[in-house]
Amino acid sequence: MYTLHEMRETEGYYGNRRATIYKFGRGVRIIGFKKNNHFEIRVLTIGMNPRQKGMGKQALLMLRPKFEKISVSEIYDYALPFWIKMKERGLINNLGSVKAGDSEYID
Repeated sequence: MYTLHEMRETEGYYGNRRATIYKFGRGVRIIGFKKNNHFEIRVLTIGMNPRQKGMGKQALLMLRPKFEKISVSEIYDYALPFWIKMKERGLINNLGSVKAGDSEYID
């Protein structure tokens, strides 16, 4: 199992909008937008690390205490099962609309 030990907050751009970037080491990052006590995730990347080793979950566990509400938008269909699981575990509050194949998931 891989372990993340740090979380650093920086700023950058996502498209043409100013974004907040959380870096967790080992190439793991979460990119999104802060507004008061709400964070909207647009990207969670585990870098070159192998999938299904708990790194995304660890990053969310570290981020969760910082915000009262965390939502996710612009979700790729292959990542939808991960995000549904994270919502069930209380690590995020809600999912935006998601294109999943020919259907659309709306939380």
